[in-house]
Amino acid sequence: MTAVLVPQTRQHTPGLIRALPETSSPTATNASHTRSQLPPTNEMTPTSHPPPSDSTLSQHLHNQPIPTMSSTPPDRVDRMRSRSTVSEDPERFRPPRSPSPTPPEDNAPPPKEEVTKLRLGAHYAGLVLASMIGCLIRLGLEGLAEYDGKIIFALAWSQGVGSGIMGLALARKNEIIGIYPPIYTFLTTGIAGSVTTFSSWMLEGYLAFSNFDNYNRKGLHDTVDGVAYSLSTMGIAIASLHFGEHLASVLPPLPRSWQRRDASHSQGEEKTLPTTTSATTPSSTSSSRDNDSTRLPSSSIGLRTFTRTATPLLDLIFISTAFLAYLLILILYYFAPSHSQWRHPVLFPLLLSPPGAILRFFLARLNVHKRNIDRFPLGTFLANMIATLLISGSYAAQRRPSASGPAGGNVRCNALYAIQHGFCGCLSTVSTFVVEVRTIKSWKWKWFYVGGSVVLGHVFVLAIVGGVGWDKGYVPVCKG
Repeated sequence: MTAVLVPQTRQHTPGLIRALPETSSPTATNASHTRSQLPPTNEMTPTSHPPPSDSTLSQHLHNQPIPTMSSTPPDRVDRMRSRSTVSEDPERFRPPRSPSPTPPEDNAPPPKEEVTKLRLGAHYAGLVLASMIGCLIRLGLEGLAEYDGKIIFALAWSQGVGSGIMGLALARKNEIIGIYPPIYTFLTTGIAGSVTTFSSWMLEGYLAFSNFDNYNRKGLHDTVDGVAYSLSTMGIAIASLHFGEHLASVLPPLPRSWQRRDASHSQGEEKTLPTTTSATTPSSTSSSRDNDSTRLPSSSIGLRTFTRTATPLLDLIFISTAFLAYLLILILYYFAPSHSQWRHPVLFPLLLSPPGAILRFFLARLNVHKRNIDRFPLGTFLANMIATLLISGSYAAQRRPSASGPAGGNVRCNALYAIQHGFCGCLSTVSTFVVEVRTIKSWKWKWFYVGGSVVLGHVFVLAIVGGVGWDKGYVPVCKG
């Protein structure tokens, strides 16, 4: 037979646990002192377990080694001390804690401490060259699509190309910002926002509804034509936005050597901000709201550290390029032959493009207001409505005779044309509009934003263009 050895457990008397506090162990003394401060209770909740007996607790204490302060690591001692404050006397007065700040929104801009004046100037300066490039692309696409027997209106190409550029840039947002953040503003707000135009959509949509060109058709056909114009514009913009995102997934990624995300590869400076809560920057639900390099990477309890990429040389290059580009267009306009076919129809709108794009970028700060974010982008709405009012007034003024004679009439016609295609075309946008429509979470706010923008835009054109035409009539004075 095989002998089986049964380990013997030491039996202890119930009084042994009461003798433990008299030992020389500091940890046991602190534990006894903490238990003595807890208020006694004689009630047991339904979910609580019965307290262990003295023999069971004594056996557990003798089976486990008792730690001492000399053998405990310093970090564990700090944690033990911090936990001891939780079990202090509940009647002891403690100062109230400051309220926790609200976590940042998904679309919230980077903190003001992270944006230098030079970097902000680079964002605005990049819009100068980008808006002129976007306006030039739009004018070229409209001229290319104007031919006899065309199957679709010419402005559809501009709305589609601009929305496609927006989708491509949104899908590569992190990579672009990793290279240089103002490039992202250059591509999205600058080029994509200037190629597309909301004000021209409202104007041409009204002309379709009202049969402004006097086609041989009935009133019901006018309504069908106007509805088809708006639906096709919206559908082309949304489809092009998705196509741009798909194209970004097919193209190879940008070289990582170009990106400056790591602080060790950039001219970064460390800043420390006080904080009272632990909250990480929320990730985006769509590609248009990904975290960029200028946002806080994370936060911790007590102090929060982040790296700000300081690139004063690139900022100065961006600002200088914008100044030289605008100066070049200005020189070309004044020294170009007066009889040239590209001086007034092309160069004049380019000169008025930067103010429109810069104003739209300035109004975009209203989009991230707490009441507007993910509900109603007020900044884009105001930019589109202001541009619609201006393009309606300039279109009506183009068809009224001038009191200053033929010479003044030519200057006025050129200026009104430049306001329409330059300032209004870059102040309003469709690419940002469709991105915001997709970003809004609530269907109620989504339909309210789309319906309010489209309906109110057509009402503005109806009041100005229709009102002047019904009151005084139109005379074909200017072209375009």
